[in-house]
This record gives sequence, structure tokens and C-alpha cells, in this order.
Amino acid sequence: MTVPTERELLLDALLTDHGAAGPYEAFRRLRETRPVLVTRSGVLVLSRYDDCAAALRDRSLGKADESLGFGLSEIPEELQRRAMHRFRRTMLFRNPPDHHRLRRLVADVFTPRHIDELRSRVITQIHHLLNVMEEQVFVDIITDLALPLPVNVIGELLGVPMADRAVAAPLVRALLASLEPGANVEALTAACEAEDHLATYFADLLAVKRARPADDLLSRLAVAHGDDVLDDNECVGTAILLFAAGFETTTNLIGNGVAALLAHPDQMRQLRARPELASNAVEELLRYDSPVQTNGRTVLEPTRLAGVDLHPGQVVLTLLGAANRDPDRFCDPDRLDITRTGVPPLSFGAGIHFCLGAPLARLEGSILFPLLVARFPGLGLVEQPRWRTGLSFRGLSSLKVATG
Repeated sequence: MTVPTERELLLDALLTDHGAAGPYEAFRRLRETRPVLVTRSGVLVLSRYDDCAAALRDRSLGKADESLGFGLSEIPEELQRRAMHRFRRTMLFRNPPDHHRLRRLVADVFTPRHIDELRSRVITQIHHLLNVMEEQVFVDIITDLALPLPVNVIGELLGVPMADRAVAAPLVRALLASLEPGANVEALTAACEAEDHLATYFADLLAVKRARPADDLLSRLAVAHGDDVLDDNECVGTAILLFAAGFETTTNLIGNGVAALLAHPDQMRQLRARPELASNAVEELLRYDSPVQTNGRTVLEPTRLAGVDLHPGQVVLTLLGAANRDPDRFCDPDRLDITRTGVPPLSFGAGIHFCLGAPLARLEGSILFPLLVARFPGLGLVEQPRWRTGLSFRGLSSLKVATG
């Protein structure tokens, strides 16, 4: 049998448009053939659950500019300096103690207890969208449900005016494309332009909140900025990050989850019959087709990981989608089973950079999925789902269905 080359493994697993099939067959081959892969440029690529979990929790690893493109593409120095220069001032790209300072300002808003207090508002939003869907014969789950629900929920929490939310969302997606493995010059240039637009918008909005504070999260940031807790770029970058984190992952969770349930009607029927499985179903849908497929770290001090000696500046790429299908951790991992319990998926990461918005995404999913399948027992595809390109954020651009 011919052993795949390093280049073939990486291109197949990371940089190929896998569409509906997902990258999971390529991940399986990588996990079985080269589970600990060091590229010629020194990037350590991990695909087993335990290795990925250990990397995400290792305090010898952290965030640095080398993480742009995960070291898999050449980025001109000038563009590297400009790319996400505000976004990189957020907790997503900072190490302690700055990470703790930035996260502490907003962390209490995203605790499970506080998020549960939003339940009634989330339910109201969901019922409104489902009522609108019920009036239609055909809908697109993405544009009619998966995108507007989390955008409006996080928009309300932050204090972003309703009329501005749909305009800001595509700019966020252009910005986040820069987080893809192997992001090229074109994607990074577009990300810079998107960040400039978003920065101008949120700087103006924060100025309004500073002058007239309201009961929302952006007003809290505005006041913190005024007390010199945040500098200009940190304040604006954090506003962008919170808006992005509030909808991108949840949109993909909803879209990928509905697509998975439609492809497994037995699981949809089981959820309809047993709505109490909703929270469990969300965890399984997160595992089965993760909204976030990769996570990167940079080595900050010499360490040893997965049997490899690492030195400062090296990049470690964890393949979350591969880890979530690791047969050493999940029995029959390619099977969707909403009754599955045990090991939690790594879809929201781990360690100090665990996704701040995870409780909100879980709340929205656990309420939406049982209501959707109960309200629309005849839900069915009218055309094949269309997947967005990219790997770090796996999601659909279109999921057209008949409502009954």
C-alpha cells in the first residue's frame, strides 16, 4: 500500500472542499497514518482527542502572531502586521495576565446562570421565527432561522440596533475567514477591510453608549474604556469579538444540526418523541459535525507534547473535528446518536480559551431543536445542502427545506 505523503495528507485533510461529506474521512486517514504530524515548516498537527485536549490546556502554549494561517501559508510581513490588528488585541489572542483582564470584564454575562435568565427572550425569538416559517411552503434554514436567531440574541445582549445587525454579520464572516488554515493574501486583505468597517461602526456605537449608557454589554465596555481598563483597540476589538462569537458558532451548530437530523430521520423522530434529550442532542450534534473544526496555539516556552519536543514560536494545530471522531474516545464515532453520553466534544475548545459563548449556543440549540422538529414533523430537504468553503468554521450557506 502506498503511504500518503505529508503534503497529500495535509491538503486532503485541511485545504480541500469536502462539502456535505465533511473532512472526516480525510481526518480518519490522518489520525490512523500520522496522528502526530510535524510539517516541514515545523507545524505540529494533532488529530487524536487526548493530544488535542492536552495541547489546548497546556500553559506552555498560547497565542501569538505566528498563529495567523497556522504557519501553513506565507503571509507578507506588512499584511501580517495589519491583519486583525484590533481583533488580535482581544482575549482570543492574548495570554495571561492580559487574557484574564479582558475576559473578566464580560465573563459573568456568559455564565450558565446568567444565560439561563435569557431563556424567555430566546424562546420568544424562536417562536417568532418558527411562526414566520409556518406561513411558508419552502424556507432556507440558514437565512430564515440559523442566522437571524443568534444574531438577534447577541445583538440584543450587546445593544446593537436591530437595523445594523444584518449589515455587520457578513463583515464578521469576512474577518473570521482570516482564521482559516492556510489563509491566503486575498482572504487576509478582505479581512483587513472588513475589520476597518466593523471598527468604525463599533467605535461610533461605543461612543454613543459612553454618552448614554444603557442596560447592555456594550455600555459596560464603554464605561470600562472610560476607566482606562481597556484601550481603544481593545474596546473596539472586544465588541467585534463578542458579536462574532455570539452568532457564528451558533449559526453553524443550528445549520449543521438540522442537516444531520434530516440525514438521520430516526434521530429526528427520537428527539420529537423525547424532547427531554435536547441538551444531550446538542452535545452529540456538536461532536458529530463541529461548527469549529480547528484551533491553533503557539509554543511560548520549551515543552514536550505528544512525544514531540517543541520550541518557542512553533505552531500547534489541533483538529477538533478529528478529535471528536476519535474511536479511542467515542464508540462508533461516525454514527449520530443523540442518546450518547460520556466524553464531552472539543467543539468549543478547552483550557483558558474555552469559548465564552458556549453556554449561549447550547441554550439556543437546546430550545430550538425540539421545538423545530415538533412544529414541523414533515420537514424535508428540497435540494442538497450547500456548504461554505473553509475548514476552521464548518457551516452551510444554504439549507432549503419544505416545511410540511
